Amino acid sequence: MPSTEKGIILVLGSGGARGLAHIGVLECLREYGVPVCAIAGTSIGAFVGGLYASGMSAPDMVEVIEAMDTLRVTKILLPGLSSSALISTPSVRKFVAGLTGSARIEDLPIPFRAVATDLMTGEGVVLDRGPLVDAILASIAIPGLFQPVVSEGRYLIDGGLSNPVPVSVAAGLAPGVTVAVDVTPNPSRLRTRIGAHIAKQDSRKRRVMPAWLAEALKTGRYPRLNRTLRRVPVRIKRPRPPYSPTAVRVSLQAISISAHNLIQLQLQRTPPDLLIDPAVEEFDMLEFHKGAEIIRCGYDATRAAMPALLRML
Repeated sequence: MPSTEKGIILVLGSGGARGLAHIGVLECLREYGVPVCAIAGTSIGAFVGGLYASGMSAPDMVEVIEAMDTLRVTKILLPGLSSSALISTPSVRKFVAGLTGSARIEDLPIPFRAVATDLMTGEGVVLDRGPLVDAILASIAIPGLFQPVVSEGRYLIDGGLSNPVPVSVAAGLAPGVTVAVDVTPNPSRLRTRIGAHIAKQDSRKRRVMPAWLAEALKTGRYPRLNRTLRRVPVRIKRPRPPYSPTAVRVSLQAISISAHNLIQLQLQRTPPDLLIDPAVEEFDMLEFHKGAEIIRCGYDATRAAMPALLRML
């Protein structure tokens, strides 16, 4: 693979489980020999970016995520007893701390900044010192799901609410090309996917009947039952749509919509040198058990953007 000595400043955005695509981005950069000289991350971007800045390699992260089956995800995201959060903070902290150890931001081998949001003022808060685990927990604290993190007299929540792709934070971290990764759903791609899903399901309308009952009726021994079933309205079997309106799913999708709109405004003011937006629309924000597929999306998007990036370098 080609390589370059000039590094990039990597900006990793928010997006829940979709942000596992950031690992695929890092894996592709590693294969092409593109060094990362600084990282700014928000929410899941702070999680992946913080681990990488602390010295964890992309292959090591892939190994951790591939072990995340549904059962393990459920154990990490245990229901909490707090009135301010649905998910147990101690279980999430234990998982993150098991990966970061006692690392502090100011001591990381790669310069790193995490972004959180002040719950009271709505201002973005740049975390540039202190325990890495605290910064990550503050940056990923999705309102209602995770408890706010108290830091220097402030309640900090998910950084995606104030700066979902923190290109502005990356400025001045290090010299180099700024590469931003946006993992919020692209509305045009999402619209196309849902339209195709609906069309596919409409073509599958059929009467639902258990195989054993259908075989029994074929014998002709149950004429009264046969006549009764003919009078029963046809039931249409449809798989659950991509975004069924559960309370949690609606809340998370609302956050994604707000983040996407905010990103468009922020990128107009502070555009990166290169923007990568993996096609992660088919995944929900909590589908961490689909990590291998999501990582592949990030890898594919970065590989497609690599010719342009190498020209910049």
